[in-house]
Amino acid sequence: MNKLMQLTRRNLIIFFKDRRRMFFTFMAPLIVLLCFVLFARRIYFSQMPNEVDEKIKNQYADISMLIGLLSVTSFTNAISLSSIMVSDAERKVLNDLYISPVRAGIVRFSYLIYNIILNICITFLMFIIALCWMAINQTLVVKVDILGISKTYYSFNTAKILIIIGIIVLGAFLNSSLFVFFLSFLSNSSAFSAISASLSAIAGFLIGAFVPLHTFPRPIAEFSSLIPSTHISNMIRHFIVEDLIFANKELFKVNHALSDFNILFGQDIKWWASFIYTVSWTTLMMSLNISLTNLKRR
Repeated sequence: MNKLMQLTRRNLIIFFKDRRRMFFTFMAPLIVLLCFVLFARRIYFSQMPNEVDEKIKNQYADISMLIGLLSVTSFTNAISLSSIMVSDAERKVLNDLYISPVRAGIVRFSYLIYNIILNICITFLMFIIALCWMAINQTLVVKVDILGISKTYYSFNTAKILIIIGIIVLGAFLNSSLFVFFLSFLSNSSAFSAISASLSAIAGFLIGAFVPLHTFPRPIAEFSSLIPSTHISNMIRHFIVEDLIFANKELFKVNHALSDFNILFGQDIKWWASFIYTVSWTTLMMSLNISLTNLKRR
């Protein structure tokens, strides 16, 4: 355990000492947030019918932004944080570690733990920043008159915040274990940069974060639903929206960006099926990360 902590600490120190790597890792989700505020927000705003109250439109746009931001941040963080592992492999640092009196499984696990820790921290920071934006924009609490009745809609309560934090943690474990495993086969920083840029560019569409699955052709939606990270986005959407006005199908009869659309293997599913699917993938990838390293050492 002491060796694992030392290796994890080493990875964290390398990350925080590299100002350029740290800057771009933290800036990537902030750029996504800025692009939303400047451009995408108007698109979400225009999706609501004209007769809908302006406050509801604002809340709809900000909630859509929050869901996309959390989903994409967890996904892209896992990729960018793997750069230290690829860099070590390229510089043959892993060979030195593997011949040292440290089990190979501990070496790989240290990369995974470091990735998970920072992924959780950065995604949680984005969650706080998004909540601050919603507070400034007055969309955390919205009071509207519906059919002559005054109603108040709270974007978040204590239970919902705790659930979202839990999903952030699950998403970090899932995405980090997934990309630490697959990117461990790379030992070239140029190839890593190309893959990282490509995946980061399409992440919001690939996992249905900014563009809801129900807007895709059915075959594409079914393909995206096989990606476990898509179900993180689905669960965040479900729990944030479930008691808001957007979940009222009598008022919103047409599907919108916040509508539940959970499918898997061509079948409609509930949130708990998404949870089981992601936990299963996380368990599988965590196991593969350990077993692959032991196999490589032999």
